[in-house]
Amino acid sequence: MDYKRLLGGKIGWVPAVRWIPMYSTRRFGLDLLAGLSLAAFVIPESIAYASLAQLPPVTGLYCYLVAGIVYALLGTSRQLAVGPTSALAIVIASSIAAIGGGDPARAVALGSAIALIVGMICIAGRFVGLANAAYFISDPVLTGFKTGAALYIASTQLPKLFGLEGVTGNFFERVGHVVASLPQAHVPSLLFGLAAIVLFVLFERLLPGRPTTLVVVIAAIAVMTVFGLSETGIKIVGDLPSGLPEISLPNIHASDISALIPVALACFVLAYGETISVARSFAQKYGYEINPEQELTALGAANIATGMAHGFPVAGGMSQTAVNDMGGATSPLALIVTSGAIALTLLFFAAFFHNLPEPVLGAIVLMAASRLVRLQELRRLRIESRAEFWTAMVACLGVLLFGLLDGLLLAAVGSLVMLIAHTSRPVVVALGRDRSGYFVSRARNPDASDTPGALVVRSTTTWLYYNAEHIRRQILDMVDTAPAQIRIVVLDFANLPAIDITAGMILRGLVRTLKDRGIRVEIAELRDEVVENLKLIGADQDLGSIVAHRTIDDSLAAGKN
Repeated sequence: MDYKRLLGGKIGWVPAVRWIPMYSTRRFGLDLLAGLSLAAFVIPESIAYASLAQLPPVTGLYCYLVAGIVYALLGTSRQLAVGPTSALAIVIASSIAAIGGGDPARAVALGSAIALIVGMICIAGRFVGLANAAYFISDPVLTGFKTGAALYIASTQLPKLFGLEGVTGNFFERVGHVVASLPQAHVPSLLFGLAAIVLFVLFERLLPGRPTTLVVVIAAIAVMTVFGLSETGIKIVGDLPSGLPEISLPNIHASDISALIPVALACFVLAYGETISVARSFAQKYGYEINPEQELTALGAANIATGMAHGFPVAGGMSQTAVNDMGGATSPLALIVTSGAIALTLLFFAAFFHNLPEPVLGAIVLMAASRLVRLQELRRLRIESRAEFWTAMVACLGVLLFGLLDGLLLAAVGSLVMLIAHTSRPVVVALGRDRSGYFVSRARNPDASDTPGALVVRSTTTWLYYNAEHIRRQILDMVDTAPAQIRIVVLDFANLPAIDITAGMILRGLVRTLKDRGIRVEIAELRDEVVENLKLIGADQDLGSIVAHRTIDDSLAAGKN
């Protein structure tokens, strides 16, 4: 067996085998600094995201503890940081709240089970072509979804900021509850939360990309401890369990699995979509390649490890990765340093976070949510494409009305509807010969000359079962409205990679209809695969000899014979 190829080849399962032998001590200094900087950023953030997921705060630390190590071994990105994200946390919160029954231990088990299922979907997806699944959600829909998600996430944190009890419901119900409860707002909590937001904003402007979150958290804990402000009613995190997590399967019922699979599918789309987009953006920045299939595998393994360590689903996040990059990360070793720092925190410093005020956690999540807002992209869409702008707005409104999980499903359906709508009514263009002798669209090139007695046409997309009838009607309309009698129709199939059975039968019907009118049909620029498809459905009975790669000129000449 070729173990080198298995572990470190082009499609190897352990890419770390390639970069570890070439690693240098100079790079270690950079990765050490980057990993410590990342730890300073993600320790408070992961605690906040666990709180957002309505899970014990320590579970967020468990996520980063194991996910970083696994991704460092299996991932192909040098800068990507893998851990909990705000969008995944809110999906987990909305799902386990419905089936968890208010039991914290059961909630942890359900969150871990979802991570395990996400991991298995990713691993299995490598073998069934799911590496491109995330791209079925269009950019406009994703823009609207992220904007709606930011507002929805913000609505879940407002009660913490105002010292109020939270409620369930959609964005409008949550905001309405906060507004109606303002007279009962806890002023010390509000002041503490607003002070944290002000510091976050100032640090973000003065020290962009630096892990200043931990500075604010340390300051908040110090103030709470020195002045005993917990006695004023400001809620605190409380005790974090010290020590490393036990590795085991989550304790769930078999009947839970069917309820968790839809949630896991939604988490998969979110996690892989964000992971691959972030990984690609940093790979392009530094001029190296990533392997989407291996990224799917690495994300799956990271989620399985997280599920075994009692965490919840993880993904590659933009803000964490940006901090890792700003810290100077040159390899995935920075993630192992981060995991080491988190392990030390769990072993020796967990008690330090006892007095961390919940309004500060809410402020951390609010700042993270603000990074999801895509107002500039929405403005660009409104100028460039009103249809896609309104599609984005539907996705945004879907999240606000129905929550992140149902909003994501609505966004996915919206993307598919857009795709089907675009391809179900393709334009068929008449071609003419330009001065250089090339066949071009006559609509865009009015000077292009036609061929007497002939109509050369090309569809702007491929022939499929749901659009072939529309293409057929357009071709017949063009024949009927031609200024002179048509004796031959040439179909340019240069854009056609394949043709299905239904579309092929509609093509045969078109050929017979035109033949009854005394018009011959020839097909140009046929690919080998399409020739095979047409012969399998018996199209040669109507078309006669079917020849691959014949040019338009050759087809016109054949039609005259």
